[in-house]
Amino acid sequence: MQNTRPSNSRGPGPVDAKPAQPGHPSLSVVIPTYQRRDAVCEAVRALCRADYAGAVELIVVIDGSTDATAEALAAIDCPFPVKIVEQSNCGAASARNRGAAVAAHDVILFLDDDMIADPTLLDEHARLHQGGADAVVGDSPVHPDSPAGFLPQSVARWIASTSVKSPLSPFDVFSGQLSVRRSVFEELGGFDTAFTSAAAFGNEDADFGVRLLARHDVRHNPAAISRQLYVVTPRQFMTRARRAVAADLHFVRKHPELARQLFERKGYSRPLTRFVYRLLARIPLLPELIAWLAVEIAEFALKTPFRSSRTVARFFSAARAMAYWSALRASGWLPLSDRLLVLCYHAIEDQSGDPVLAPYGVPPEEFARQLDSLTGRGSSFVSPAQVAAFLGSDAPLPRRPVLLTFDDSYESLLATTRNVLQPRGIPALVFAVTAMKSATNEWDQAYGAGRLKLLAPGQLRDLAGLGVEIGSHSRTHREMPLLDGPEQEQEAAGSADDLAVQGLPRPRFFAYPFGFADDASKTAVRQAGYCAAFGCRAAWIERGSDPFALPRVIILASDRGWRFRAKIYAPRLFAKLAWLRQGIRTRFRQIGNHASAAH
Repeated sequence: MQNTRPSNSRGPGPVDAKPAQPGHPSLSVVIPTYQRRDAVCEAVRALCRADYAGAVELIVVIDGSTDATAEALAAIDCPFPVKIVEQSNCGAASARNRGAAVAAHDVILFLDDDMIADPTLLDEHARLHQGGADAVVGDSPVHPDSPAGFLPQSVARWIASTSVKSPLSPFDVFSGQLSVRRSVFEELGGFDTAFTSAAAFGNEDADFGVRLLARHDVRHNPAAISRQLYVVTPRQFMTRARRAVAADLHFVRKHPELARQLFERKGYSRPLTRFVYRLLARIPLLPELIAWLAVEIAEFALKTPFRSSRTVARFFSAARAMAYWSALRASGWLPLSDRLLVLCYHAIEDQSGDPVLAPYGVPPEEFARQLDSLTGRGSSFVSPAQVAAFLGSDAPLPRRPVLLTFDDSYESLLATTRNVLQPRGIPALVFAVTAMKSATNEWDQAYGAGRLKLLAPGQLRDLAGLGVEIGSHSRTHREMPLLDGPEQEQEAAGSADDLAVQGLPRPRFFAYPFGFADDASKTAVRQAGYCAAFGCRAAWIERGSDPFALPRVIILASDRGWRFRAKIYAPRLFAKLAWLRQGIRTRFRQIGNHASAAH
């Protein structure tokens, strides 16, 4: 095998690439590999037999293998230039990106290290690129020479039962056999390496597919065939279940609008999943015990005539499904939720000496305790993007979902985000008042409140850089129902313009000042382009809630211990009891005043 020598690669020196023939795009074939010396050598030998008139180079990225893969590859005589790049083990997505970075040709063809290419594979990909495609997805049936056993046969049956449909979905984009124009790959930024890390496995191709399908011409060619030499062991396959959950959760956080589709593809609504796997997954240690037993049975069966047993295959499949749903439940995503609790905070600082702001100042240490209490009781903090998808589609949310929001954008929020939210990985939504000349809480000072600084534009950008989404709380914090039509429009649309001018994304969410809104206010916010707006009615958000009159639960300094728990678990009941209690107190005061007057 001839080798060129890019940075940190092995090989004796450069080899001139074959010049491209007219009409044939030049191809860079990228194969990432890890601890599969024999399989990747077979894949390379198959490519060497390909008959293609254009220029070809092969880039094999050895992702931390210790099985002498480089030496074995160097012994293969290849008719086109080969680059062998070695790196520490970083995952398949990282290895593909590394290979693409040193690719020199027009089109990059990504192949897995167990893909045995048909002789016409390169031609079939090139043919569609010649026809204008930006990316091409081929087919990958299981190779008949795969080791005997129930796993390759089960995978073959699954492939036969599924087919790529038109139009393509992100889940049809398969990085094991995918060609992309190099310029398109670079434009999209490559694969997200978080999907194939030590903790996660899978979905890097679906994530890339979301970006690819949104902007480019992607085609399926069933004649572009590479056959998968399936060499995954039962133990490897089983241990991937929990890593698959980590990858799935990373995917739904990035693409919440596809969450339900992803989980349905895993079988979320199938009767067997609903009434067996998900129920058994709730029993402590049972999924782990069954998974261990399934692996032991499978490995034993592979040494006997029962290696292709359908009974063993079904038991193993059930065990892995239980392992998956158990891990998903442990992560807080079972059962899926169709309602949402939104918490509204103001200043995360002690304001006990302020005559106006005292009820609204929650000390940082108490705020941290509240967050930890929610996490400890099984709540899941969701991002504004997940909420937008929940409101705009049928996207589900995790179990007991909570969105954190902060009104008024006080300067102390920057430290709160760095010291409290970021270490806990909690997303949030902050509503900024955008046009106060003093950059302070002028609306409260009129009632005797102390002066609190608001976040400056640069600080808002810093906050956004820390993963906090910035929404609008109007320009001047005036009650919207008291304003005329042009003023309402200015408060809604003008505040969005202010944030855009400050270099922030145009806001998706609006919070009505003081929580007050009428039909005209909602119309002004809707016409300004927001996707949702919040008031201060205490309740959960349901699937059918009015997106421009969304309830929130205001957390006050006095909401500690049982009051905090009661407020978040029964917000509507707590609000009614508080209203009733206030009414009783008012009535007793009136009676007392009458008695004093009569006396």
